[in-house]
Amino acid sequence: MKQKSTILITILLLTIFIVSIALADQQNSSTSNLKSQFSSNKNNYDIQWQINYGSDDSGGRYQGPQPIGDCDNDGGNELLLAGRDGKIQVMKWNKDTLTYDETGILHSPFYPLFRLREMLTGNPPPNAGGFAIGDITGDGENEIAATWYGAIYKMIGGEYRLIGFNTWIFGNGGGNGDCFIGDCDNDGQNELIMSGGGGLPTNPVPEIVILKWTGKQLEKVASYDFPGYGYAFMAGLGDPDNDGENEITVGFTNYQNGPNQYNEIMVLDWDKSANEFISTEIYSTKGWNEAPFGGWCADSDGDGIDEIHVGYVAPKISIFDWNGVGYELLYEKEWVGEGMLIEGLNVGDVDDDGIVEVCAGTDIIHILQWDGSTYIEEYVIDESYGDLAVVNIGDCDNDGKNEISVAPVFVDDGIDYIQWVFKYKEY
Repeated sequence: MKQKSTILITILLLTIFIVSIALADQQNSSTSNLKSQFSSNKNNYDIQWQINYGSDDSGGRYQGPQPIGDCDNDGGNELLLAGRDGKIQVMKWNKDTLTYDETGILHSPFYPLFRLREMLTGNPPPNAGGFAIGDITGDGENEIAATWYGAIYKMIGGEYRLIGFNTWIFGNGGGNGDCFIGDCDNDGQNELIMSGGGGLPTNPVPEIVILKWTGKQLEKVASYDFPGYGYAFMAGLGDPDNDGENEITVGFTNYQNGPNQYNEIMVLDWDKSANEFISTEIYSTKGWNEAPFGGWCADSDGDGIDEIHVGYVAPKISIFDWNGVGYELLYEKEWVGEGMLIEGLNVGDVDDDGIVEVCAGTDIIHILQWDGSTYIEEYVIDESYGDLAVVNIGDCDNDGKNEISVAPVFVDDGIDYIQWVFKYKEY
């Protein structure tokens, strides 16, 4: 009897041991598969192309909200690059050499005079803080707009020619951080939405200035002055309240930031009868770390209505959604310890799965996708560095699929400024 009990106990222990090994193998296999899948996902974005601007401060790159488009009207897209080097480069993909060729360089109005000033004083020509591609003149063809004096360039006779500009903002002592092309007054013709501000605290320049092509020149036709001494780094345009008309979405940074002074995120709705913008405040923050950049409008949750996407000086994003009666915070995320987010936020289908992603650039790029209830992180591109002011999505190489153009505005001393184009590939 004692021998039988010993045999039974031995069999039981062996069974438990075998089952434990099987369970451990299954768990290790699952963990290995998950790790393999995550690693594969991370490596699906390759560097298609890059350009090195060196470690000098002039290499810092600036974000243009609409830098990918057909600016020479040949049926294929170009990519605009600009920064603290006083020029805009027009780049086009060469399918034979598999690189981007420079097909044009744009400078500011009065460029020869600025070069003379540089020779005499050392003060360099102005930079294009913002730039965009779109049809400003209403002729069915695209132009290039830049923030330096609201300049408009058009491809004429095989060359990009300056066809108009407006000096109102700079002539009144203001600044201009970015520009966006779109129909903000819903009259069927695009305007040039200039975001900025500044000037004297006693006589500030409006943070939003609207320029319109009248057939021969750009004229200031409207503005919105934030109630305080502030600045609007970047504005967006879309239909976030689903009323069939466009609104401007923008964050205002209050330079005063006193006890009762706040940064504001607003929606500006054009009132045709009053000929002015009606503002709706949707969110407020305080301090420079919470300074809002942008107001990118796009449908990122697949409900057919544009959401409002905002980045901050902190590595943080907020996404706002229309609930039928007002705007509510749909999602917010901060990546503590990473680079500034600022303008480095964009929306588009970057992995060719038919579903748009939200790309947020700190010093690395977080790629988020709506899962039906919230935004989940699908991928992380960690081959970039610095404070990524540039995160643009569009079909740069004209293959019908989007790429991501990425670059930093600030890097550590001695580090090179690089502009990358990342492309998704299946492995």
